[in-house]
Amino acid sequence: MTGSPIGATITLADLELDPYPHLARLRTDEPVAFVPDLDMWLVTRWDDVQLVHDRPDLFTSATEPSWLNTVLGTNMLGSDGTEHRRLKDALQPSFTPTATGGWVTDVLPRICDELIGAFDPAGVDLMTAYAEPIAVRALQDALGWDNATWQQIGEWTRGVCTGLANFANDPELAAVAAHANEASGTSIRERVVPNLAHTGLAADEIVNNVRLCMSGGINEPRDGIALTVWTLLTHPDALAECRNDESLWRPACEELFRWISPVATSTRQATTDVEVAGTTIPAGALVAAVISSANRDERRWSHPDRFDLHRREGPHLAFSTGAHVCLGAWLGRSTVRVAVQHLFRRLPGLALSAPVEVRGFEFRGPLRLDVVW
Repeated sequence: MTGSPIGATITLADLELDPYPHLARLRTDEPVAFVPDLDMWLVTRWDDVQLVHDRPDLFTSATEPSWLNTVLGTNMLGSDGTEHRRLKDALQPSFTPTATGGWVTDVLPRICDELIGAFDPAGVDLMTAYAEPIAVRALQDALGWDNATWQQIGEWTRGVCTGLANFANDPELAAVAAHANEASGTSIRERVVPNLAHTGLAADEIVNNVRLCMSGGINEPRDGIALTVWTLLTHPDALAECRNDESLWRPACEELFRWISPVATSTRQATTDVEVAGTTIPAGALVAAVISSANRDERRWSHPDRFDLHRREGPHLAFSTGAHVCLGAWLGRSTVRVAVQHLFRRLPGLALSAPVEVRGFEFRGPLRLDVVW
């Protein structure tokens, strides 16, 4: 397969640096494009991304080969139908508002205070001093994962995500992911597997799906916290509105998830030759439904490249949709909102102390977020 005319010109390096100009060009001129550098078809418009999500008969999550299953082991996101439902139903109770609501309202503010109290007065990198420990603690406490530090789990998560974003199949990056899987798997088996024994899942099923929760359940709220803080600091009028009206913190976080989706794609496989937006995707082809592109589709959103605190155009797709909607969406959203609101309340003079580089395609967030107050 030689690639589509535009798709053939796009590299993974381009997308890692800044995917949005390339995705905008695809939406306009080549909404379904084969990108040889990823060896995948990219589907980039809102309606077409919805189609891929809503039609498992045409686009299955049980891909073969499965990048998710190769990196993490067989898991709920790499399965469909009754098998997917069995795995998700077993783990869902750990992430409901009933199970985690008290943590969000009572424990999380205390964690925020502890972290802020430990900040170096000279300034900190919020990624490592605030966003990551909060995101890790949310997953740790939901699963009772208390035999590893947040620093260890954060490092394992970065390793797992390195594997999931390794579209070029770089052996060095694959080795990083394999090491993270082995180390995290040992810890999960020791502590989390006994905690979830009541679910009826086998030990390997628990391990693999907790690794999946690491990739989204830590990565997305971590980057969500950091991206929201950065966005509000660079949009001072929006920040002032949030400070004057606390009801706006929630839409500020939701608009961030639309504007810069921390997780970019959902991977599927065409079960048959299928035409999408006038282009035939061949049976067996791997397909990336590009959530981050759908969330900026001009057909769905007005001025989609603008961060708009008062946007009223409906929900975004940052937590996916359909059967595979993120099981930790409520916890992730709530964690980001409370952490961001608490930080700005405690540190009214918060300001950036260095330029911020945002990088990544599959997982997008700041490399660092240096601040003073």
